[in-house]
Formats: sequence, C-alpha cells, structure tokens
Amino acid sequence: MTWLGIDGGGTKTACTLYDESLQPLARTTFSTCHYAQAGTDGMACVFRDCLAWARRHGLDRDGGVGLGICGYGEGAESDRAIEAAVKAAVGTRPYALVNDVDAAWAAGLELADGIAVIAGTGSIALGVRNGASMRCGGWDYLLGDEGSGGWIGKEALRAFTRQSDGRDQRGPLYRALKRELGLMDDFDIIRFAQDHLHDRTRIASLSVLVAQAAREEDASARRIYQQAAEEISQMVETIMRELFDKDGFEERGSASLDALVPVTYIGGVFNAGDVLLDPLLHALPARCRLVAPLHEPSLGPVLILRERLARHGC
Repeated sequence: MTWLGIDGGGTKTACTLYDESLQPLARTTFSTCHYAQAGTDGMACVFRDCLAWARRHGLDRDGGVGLGICGYGEGAESDRAIEAAVKAAVGTRPYALVNDVDAAWAAGLELADGIAVIAGTGSIALGVRNGASMRCGGWDYLLGDEGSGGWIGKEALRAFTRQSDGRDQRGPLYRALKRELGLMDDFDIIRFAQDHLHDRTRIASLSVLVAQAAREEDASARRIYQQAAEEISQMVETIMRELFDKDGFEERGSASLDALVPVTYIGGVFNAGDVLLDPLLHALPARCRLVAPLHEPSLGPVLILRERLARHGC
C-alpha cells in the first residue's frame, strides 16, 4: 500500500509519495493551499492537483492520504471549506486531515511526547503529553506569528527605517533591502509597504536577507533573530508550564537527557542556522532539549493516519 503525505504551508504545498515501508518514492511541490491566500477555489485546485500527481506516480486505489494543512482547526467556516475540498479530492480513500503543527509534531518526534515548533511563513507550537495536547501561537500574520518569516520580514522593514535615518547604524541589512526592493529613495519603502504588506509570502521572503545580514554581523539583523528566538521560546515556555510542569521536571544539570522535554523545529526560518538556533538554545526553558526533526513534515500526517487505522484495526 502506498501513502501520500501533503504538507500545506503558507508558502508552498509539499507532496511526497511513500511506499509501504514509508520510503519516499516521489516528491513535488505546488503553490500554497492556505485558504486565506489561495481562496477556496484555489485551495481545492491544489488538493486536486496533489491527488492527480500522486495517482500518476503510483498511489494505490486504496492508498491513504495524510494532510497537514496550515490554518485547519482555526475557524468553523474555514474548516468546513477545507474539509469539503479535501473530501472532494480524496474521495473514498482513507485520510487524516490535521493542522500542519500536528503534522510537524508527528514527523519531528515520531509521535512521541514533546513539543514541536513551526517557524515558516507563520509560527505555531504544539505540545503533546500522555495523549493531551496544547497549541500556542498561530494567531495569523496580521495579529501574531511572532518569530515567523512574515514577522521577521516586517521587522526587517522597520529596521531599514531606523538604519536609514540614523537611529541605528547602517549595515548589510540596509544595503540588501535597498538592492532587493529596488529603492531609488529610502522613502520609497513606504510605498513598498503599502503595496505588499498584505502579501505574507512576499514579506516572509525578506527573512532570507535578514539571515544573511545577521551572518555578516549586522546588529539590527542579529537583534531580530534574538527576538525571534525569545518569541519562540515563550511559546515553548507556555506549553511547558501548562502541560509538562504539572508533575515537575528536574532542572538541567541534574536531570538525565531522557528526562528533558524534546523540542523539535520545522520551517524555513530555521534555515538561518546558528543565528537563530544559538539564541534559541539559550532562551529555551532549562528542562528542554532542542532536537532536529526525525522526518520531513509531509510524513507527519501519514504517521497519524497509520496510527489511527491501526487503532481501529484497519
């Protein structure tokens, strides 16, 4: 039996076809299926394209489909639209539809207790312990998503204005943004913001420039990643307090590694590497250990589906 895993994020929709032993057979990407960006019709079209691609590459007639979709579970009206689009595309196949942070947890920790953080176009965290779960963050680009690519991009625009007028020292970030945005005059950034701030994907793409500037020791870019690490850590700390600290954990230094809560991370923001991971390591609660994800995100909803089918004897 073959399996299709779909990781639907704010920038793209990644599809992976797996064999019975969960080895990848084929991979591809489509545009984002986020309903707020693609619209209901666009979202449904992406799901149809994913299934059509999978059938061409060997998805069995009864092959299972796991979908981790950004924004699912965050509103009754949007959930109904997502569910209808998924059912129309999947048909009679067994499937699991979950939020992308559930998929990140399942893939990153292989269904084990712990915390998963997504920092891509948006940001969100999920903790799972003894069958109980808790989400934190994920309040969308307009209201939150602190530490995400969209948030970093907006912070970069603010940093440009401060470097431009002398409140902060000009550095690589100022020059990179002026070049990337084609600014003839620094005040042209106001028009850029007016035209593009609604486009979370475009704004999130600026985070790549911030990462590079941080590697070049730009003080403003370094501060942005320091703050991003602190924002991510606050989500983890909240989950620790509400979900894990009820029974208490030993402090780091006296605890064994196995006694520490694993925190895994998924999303394009972490491609920044040490400029984010180093401050995050220092910002995390003492009873946590940062661990690289065990699997790619698209495998997560497949693992959830297989676990559900096994539980029901299917």
